[in-house]
Amino acid sequence: MSRPPATRLPFEPLTAEAQAPTIDTLATRIGVSRRTVHRWINQGIPANQADRAAIAVGTHPACLWPDHWHVLT
Repeated sequence: MSRPPATRLPFEPLTAEAQAPTIDTLATRIGVSRRTVHRWINQGIPANQADRAAIAVGTHPACLWPDHWHVLT
């Protein structure tokens, strides 16, 4: 029995808000590995991790993903 696929949010709003010059800087700021950031770039950010990532860059996830966040909450 498999789980349904996680809802994923676009990566671009997070990078625009973070203004991190490198993937390393962004990963450190959010507290995840470089590999996780690469995965988010390619596949989107899982909704259950988007809140933590948004808060880590200093904003609320509803500000980054206004068209998506209200559906998830």
